[in-house]
Amino acid sequence: MKPSLLIALSCALLGTQAYATGNDSAAQRTPATAPVTLTNSNGENAQWTGIGRLSLAGKRCIGTLLDTHDALAGPNGPAYVLTAGHCAGGVNGKILVDQPAEGSIQFNYFTDTVRQRHTRPLKRTVWNSTQGADLALLELDATLDELLALGITPLKLGASPASPASGAAVWVIGEPSASTDNGLRLSKCSEWYAPTASVGSWVWRNVRNNDCQGLGTGVSGSPVFDPNLGRLTSVINSLQGDEAGSIPVHRISGCFAAGQVDLGLDGCNLVPGFQLEQRPDSAFKTSTKARTLDDGTLQPATWNFAFNIDTPRYRYKLAADALACEEPTGYSGTILASEALINDAVGPEPGTHYLCLMGVQSADQRPSHALMANSLSIALKLLPPGKPTAQVTREAFEDGNISLSWHKEPGVLFYRVKRGAPDTTDCEDPAGYRLLRQEHIVVKASKLPLKVCSVAIDLIEQRSAHRTDLLEESGA
Repeated sequence: MKPSLLIALSCALLGTQAYATGNDSAAQRTPATAPVTLTNSNGENAQWTGIGRLSLAGKRCIGTLLDTHDALAGPNGPAYVLTAGHCAGGVNGKILVDQPAEGSIQFNYFTDTVRQRHTRPLKRTVWNSTQGADLALLELDATLDELLALGITPLKLGASPASPASGAAVWVIGEPSASTDNGLRLSKCSEWYAPTASVGSWVWRNVRNNDCQGLGTGVSGSPVFDPNLGRLTSVINSLQGDEAGSIPVHRISGCFAAGQVDLGLDGCNLVPGFQLEQRPDSAFKTSTKARTLDDGTLQPATWNFAFNIDTPRYRYKLAADALACEEPTGYSGTILASEALINDAVGPEPGTHYLCLMGVQSADQRPSHALMANSLSIALKLLPPGKPTAQVTREAFEDGNISLSWHKEPGVLFYRVKRGAPDTTDCEDPAGYRLLRQEHIVVKASKLPLKVCSVAIDLIEQRSAHRTDLLEESGA
């Protein structure tokens, strides 16, 4: 399945995810069970009351109240909720810190507690990222103590193993649809590691996949719960067929002291960040290829990535693996933000290549662990070199009609064609070609004989040789 490029963050659940397979073996997985609708009218599922329906930025997702109270300070600090970054207005290339947030979350969200649900407004986005990770930490306009008094139970954060054993048992608690408002369901299944995952221009690193059933639109942000640890270890952010992707939450764990979030703590790996966006005049393409010159030699493809960044300087490197973005070796020296153009050659090996980018404040700022975790991975698919070929198939019918079908090999964007009488139509003459709008046509027998000329144009505007199809009358 091809990933579709997401132009706007308009989906509460990201779909069409491309996974890089880790050490998974389907034979080792624990069979997934059918989702169970949860009830709580008698307090039988009180441990899940802190998982609620989040409404924010025009989206409906799931959020989880975090247990951040300190043994000494108690639960008097603000209430914090964790969800997926794209649910809270996250934008690729921008780490959001301390931004106002308008929305709400509804707790005690069960099918039989409609009148006992508790809604609280959001106050601010503490931190939000969709690059490398897809997580958002939100602060509510309420204290944790207030919610505990209402019987709302927060969940503790836990660390998913760096490379979890394939088939590790997990639970997902969420609602499968953004429109039914039927309350939480619990799905039990297996989880495994994947080094990277991507949707359109987003690239996430060190992710988890699971095969929990019954997940659908609106389940983004749902907690993935490790029943052995009794902790929330990752957050659902995407779907691919029968599998769901999730983002580990260990980076959030070290960011609290005395019940308050503090992004400056030594154990907190959420900042520094930066704001980066591709310039409108950038010639960057997510797919490209080397150009074949008239003498048969190749002109290498280049990145052509022009951007604006809010830090004085930046570092970058090129890699064949997105995980390399989180390794310090290979990064460039610091470069002035006024020179924000990456035009290095790509490849030459066909396949997916990555550009790693990070903003820095000074010429001597080194790539810290947190900064590399926030690095932006930009994926580019390099296709095999060569000029395109025009591929046309035809089929003759008993009634004398002939069908024509034009086929696009990888990298071909469109065709230009012309047609006419065989003795007066010259396929080598560029005049008369028109954009092909229908890739399958039927030519009536009454229109024969007919000459059809075709030229394929690829994504770097290379043209194929002219193809000639002579359609003759039956029996001619």
